[in-house]
Amino acid sequence: MASSHEQAARVPTAILGFAVIPGMQTRVLTTASSAPTLAMAVNASAYQPAVAPGAWLGGHTADGPGLRAIHLLAATITTLGIAISTHAHHQGRPRTRTPEPANTP
Repeated sequence: MASSHEQAARVPTAILGFAVIPGMQTRVLTTASSAPTLAMAVNASAYQPAVAPGAWLGGHTADGPGLRAIHLLAATITTLGIAISTHAHHQGRPRTRTPEPANTP
């Protein structure tokens, strides 16, 4: 059983974890304005393939190295997710080009 201090430490993490969802859903809705219902269904469904491997990996980590290793695993997965998201964000942005000087005679 977790102590009250450990449970209190989980609250900010849970709030932070759910804080990204409204921003992500807003981005999905503005990007797919012609089919918002389909876009939200696909967005919500995208979480499901991540839940199963995450639970599997957490279970194997708890059975192997132990419960204390789960925090390191979670930090590693989070860092990887941030790196992938940052890369995807930069790939989706239009590249700005500097205007070429006009050829004046």
